[in-house]
Amino acid sequence: MLDLGNTASGAQVVMASSNDARFPPSNMLDGKLDTFWTTTGLYPQTFIIALSETADVKNVTVHSYNIKDLRIEKSLKEYPVEFEDVLETGFESTEGAPQQKTFSPPLCEAKYLKFTIKSGYDHFCAVYKVIINGTSL
Repeated sequence: MLDLGNTASGAQVVMASSNDARFPPSNMLDGKLDTFWTTTGLYPQTFIIALSETADVKNVTVHSYNIKDLRIEKSLKEYPVEFEDVLETGFESTEGAPQQKTFSPPLCEAKYLKFTIKSGYDHFCAVYKVIINGTSL
């Protein structure tokens, strides 16, 4: 299994609902835990990751801060449209510490993954790293 969710694997963030030049969405895929994408207030906040090719996604790990509720959707289309629900989950409050959660979505073939932060524990959230393990199809 490979980490398909980083820039070295050809993944890229093709849409993010907020952008701060100091903390761009691309930071989520650089493989580092000392860089991050930050939301700019209000919920929901969304980002879409394009994989370099269609893949069988085995698990997804999100390193974050202040996320409360998250939904993940997938698309197999040529463009990031017509998403289908994969899962919805809650994160526990870590009271000032980073969060880390791994999901094993059921039978998830995807070209695009859409992440929607539905709510947070504060006005702002951060996503440090998204790891998408799987195999290319």
